[in-house]
Amino acid sequence: MSMVFSNMTPNTGATNMTPIVGASQAEKVAIQKSNGGYEFTGGFTDRTTGQSGASDIGTDVSYTQAMVDAGAWLRFGFNSSRQAANDQPYWGDDTDNAEEAPHSGTNDYLLKGLFSGYYMPQDVTNMFNFVDNTPYNQESTSGLQYNAAEGSYDMSQLVVGDLCQFRFDFNLRPQIANTTLEVGLIWATRDSSDNVTFTFALTGEPVYFGEGSVGKTFLMRPTVSAYLASAEDVNARALPAIRSDNPVFIQPLTTLFNVAR
Repeated sequence: MSMVFSNMTPNTGATNMTPIVGASQAEKVAIQKSNGGYEFTGGFTDRTTGQSGASDIGTDVSYTQAMVDAGAWLRFGFNSSRQAANDQPYWGDDTDNAEEAPHSGTNDYLLKGLFSGYYMPQDVTNMFNFVDNTPYNQESTSGLQYNAAEGSYDMSQLVVGDLCQFRFDFNLRPQIANTTLEVGLIWATRDSSDNVTFTFALTGEPVYFGEGSVGKTFLMRPTVSAYLASAEDVNARALPAIRSDNPVFIQPLTTLFNVAR
């Protein structure tokens, strides 16, 4: 079984970048990419309101009593139409700054993320797959249970040894006091023929919502980390997910996928 680990530590999205004094802007970009990189998207199927990076407005999704009773995970899939609608750059044009991602009014952000792939690691052209629909994306009703959801984080252009950090931003509104929430990834390693070898929930510390939390909205930004220890990890599929011991309302907002080298 491939080796992965998880945590729930804050993530600034920064990579291990070492600036070089006197380097041009283009050289600085190249240095950054060689040390890792990141991409950011709000292209969740279930986010039909709000804009990536510009608002914390989302669309309610119910984690139901039936899901509680089944101990099921609620996965959040990606969608290319929602990505194009939600990931529109909100900053103005700065043609003199080679370090800045394409600005609002361009179409370069389509199919990549909010930053148009500009800050991705060297030789990586995609960090999200918004249309993937393989056996991993199907519903599971026994064992580890979860819903059907399309898309995946895309590790296929990364290399063994890369350290991945996945931040999932969402609004949560408890419906019952004393609710415990788990946040993580449903991770499936795959062999060279794309057959799933292991599927498991990659989680961090649970979050507890006590008395006085009912009806209040909490902005959550937990991070789950995984290192790619084998080719099966590089070929893995993963989506963010939650599980709760009581019904809750959740609004998926954005996700930051960061790679450190």
